[in-house]
Amino acid sequence: MTSLLKRFADISIAKKLYFTVGIMAMLIGLELFALFFSISTLSALRGYVGGEGLWSKGQKDAVYHLLQYGVSRNEVDYQKFKSHLQIPLSDGIARREMMKVEPDMEVIRKAFMAGGVHEDDIDGMVKLMRRFHSNSYISKAVNAWTEAEAALTELIHISEQIHKEINESLPAEDTIRMLLERIEPINMSITEKENGFSYALGAGSRWLEHFVLKMLFGIALTVEISGLLIAIYVNRGLQKGLAGIIEASKAFAKGHWNRRAKVYSKDEIGLVATAYNNMAEKLAGHIRDTELKNKELQQLAYVASHDLQEPLRTMTSLVEMYENEYGLTINDEQKQYLDFISEAATRMQNLTKALLDYSRIGRDRTIELVDTNMVVFEIMSDIGRLIEEKQVKIDTHDLPVLLAYPLELKLLFQNLIVNAIKFQQPGNIPRIDISAEKIATGWKFCVRDNGIGIPMEYQDKIFIIFQRLHNRSKYDGTGIGLAHCAKIAGLHNGSIWVEDSTEGLGSCFCFTIQLSKTENVVPVA
Repeated sequence: MTSLLKRFADISIAKKLYFTVGIMAMLIGLELFALFFSISTLSALRGYVGGEGLWSKGQKDAVYHLLQYGVSRNEVDYQKFKSHLQIPLSDGIARREMMKVEPDMEVIRKAFMAGGVHEDDIDGMVKLMRRFHSNSYISKAVNAWTEAEAALTELIHISEQIHKEINESLPAEDTIRMLLERIEPINMSITEKENGFSYALGAGSRWLEHFVLKMLFGIALTVEISGLLIAIYVNRGLQKGLAGIIEASKAFAKGHWNRRAKVYSKDEIGLVATAYNNMAEKLAGHIRDTELKNKELQQLAYVASHDLQEPLRTMTSLVEMYENEYGLTINDEQKQYLDFISEAATRMQNLTKALLDYSRIGRDRTIELVDTNMVVFEIMSDIGRLIEEKQVKIDTHDLPVLLAYPLELKLLFQNLIVNAIKFQQPGNIPRIDISAEKIATGWKFCVRDNGIGIPMEYQDKIFIIFQRLHNRSKYDGTGIGLAHCAKIAGLHNGSIWVEDSTEGLGSCFCFTIQLSKTENVVPVA
């Protein structure tokens, strides 16, 4: 049984559906056949009941005309007696033929039609008799029929004696009277047999009706239960396979690279699960390779940036020493060259420091409950001189407390605020508006300013490292600040984008924060 279920589970979904529909169609066909069988059988019973009525009427009419003949001595009455007997006699021929091992249907058909049975009922009556001849009810009916025919034979014998005596030259009245007196007891005996035949058919009809109803109910119940069980089995198989794929994909999305979908069968769902597992295996390998390469790149950036600091500090120190020792003797051109060297070294120091900061982002994987109101307040305190110098106006609106990496989140806000102050039209007073909105996946923050704005074609490029839109002489910077922001937003499972920007009127930067519930949380002290 288990092997059959396994083989069924491995066939295609289409074949499973075809099999289910085929089983249902077969059971419904069986039910229809049972219904047809019951209708045809009951119709055959109806034919026997009708035939018994004709048989009884013919017998009664024959008895009447025989008695009439005994009184009237009219040959016409005797011929009517014989005529009415043709119905019972013809039915007797049909009965005896049906009892044979190989009956002649033509003989049966002619006999029943002579007995007044409709030709459409004959085939069903024959099938009923041959199928159920051993049934107790049918057997009783046949026995009653046979006994009635035996009594009828005796009646025919009496009629022949009466006819012979009446046709004598000197009829013996006492003999005729004695023969006529024997007719009524025989008639009553035949009536009892007829009643027995009718009662047996009635009981058989009721038995058959109950049997057919039970059979139809059983088949209908089998159809419903079989269909339900097959549907449940197929549905559970599909749901189990799909649920396994969905659970595995969710776990994979959360970083469980070794999670695979269980393959329950070899149908389409099983093929999808196998294909998913193959894809997950390859993707997990690519992810591991990428993570390894990213770690190598981060280490390389860290080492390179750290090692660059020493020669830059040496260059700066040498310039300072040269200016201190020869400051009174150097001319303006030499002074300009020294300034170029000092400025280049300073820019290089700032750039390497930015690279170091970029490589450090996300190294501390511990998150905390962070009050973003306090984060903005600390930033305003850190750049207080710049805010005072530029007369900056900063507005905040009910910022939330949330799970985040505190240092990285502060750097993200700081870069956006400093950029909003830096990139302004000459003489413009910076205005910055910071807001937050709860969304389905976490929090959405927006930092809006009244700065110079960003052209549409550059709004995606500005988050790429070392991308600059303006000349360094006009707006100072390393070109890494917004790349920092993008990396920090990604660290929080979010993203950053320019939601709105108009040249000369300002920009609105938005980013989302969404951390996994499985991250380690350290409460704020």
